[in-house]
Amino acid sequence: MNYVLLFGMPGGGELFVIVLVIIMLFGSKKIPELARGIGKGMREIKNATNEIQQEIREGAREINRIKEVTDIETQVKDVIDKEKNTEDTTKENTEAKNIADQPQPVQRKDPYNTEDQNPTENS
Repeated sequence: MNYVLLFGMPGGGELFVIVLVIIMLFGSKKIPELARGIGKGMREIKNATNEIQQEIREGAREINRIKEVTDIETQVKDVIDKEKNTEDTTKENTEAKNIADQPQPVQRKDPYNTEDQNPTENS
């Protein structure tokens, strides 16, 4: 025996029997109404699925925008770098100002020190 209906696609004879049973159960007037109802239901399901997918995409875009705006790690690094730069420039300015304010020592040569003289004079 061949059990095609249970294990595979029904052939022409099996389809004819299935269609005949459906017509007997629902009648020829109800079948188009059922088909329309099934079509509308499938359309509503497809629209609902598309709306859900669109909401998920918009949510993901919004999350990415918020993440970019509130990237705390980058903001903290920027603030720290700015503070270091301002501290460095402040230190450099203060050191330069302190050096400029201090009198510079005058280097005088010792007349008795012979090491500072040219070696050609000693020979």
